[in-house]
Amino acid sequence: MLEQAVIYTFVALVLIGGILAAFSRQILYVIIGLGISLLGLAGLFLNLGSPFVAAMQVLIYIGGITVAIVFAMMLSIAMSIRPPDPNPQKLGFAIACAVIFFGAVAHLIRGAQFQQIASPASEKAWSVGALGHALLTHYNVVFEALSLVLLLAIIGAILIARRALPKENS
Repeated sequence: MLEQAVIYTFVALVLIGGILAAFSRQILYVIIGLGISLLGLAGLFLNLGSPFVAAMQVLIYIGGITVAIVFAMMLSIAMSIRPPDPNPQKLGFAIACAVIFFGAVAHLIRGAQFQQIASPASEKAWSVGALGHALLTHYNVVFEALSLVLLLAIIGAILIARRALPKENS
């Protein structure tokens, strides 16, 4: 019973963070919603028995990407721009599309047949050592590309902020 309460708490965190990110009009609240949602997702990974993936979720996504987005946003002019007023027609259409999409996904998941295969060989493949070896050998290009994307985002925010600052006469 307690385990189910913990799972529902993490699911609630994911949903609340997603709703905050989707419906907020301030960019900082969107980023906070993203962080809350990612924290709930890390809790779900932890509950699924993947403490390494949960730790990487917290370290990389919450600790790295979300903080980098906050710094890039603070250096840009996005804080001073007032968001446009919401259009009720577009909002109703977006809600209808979301309900149809999630209804279709729920129907597909309900009708799917999932088969669990647990063997000692598959458990060894998900060990921390095997994951670390795979990340440093087969998937290192992904991390290099991610670091370049973050670097470009920060450089772009600095350039935008530099153009927006008034020039000093000295």
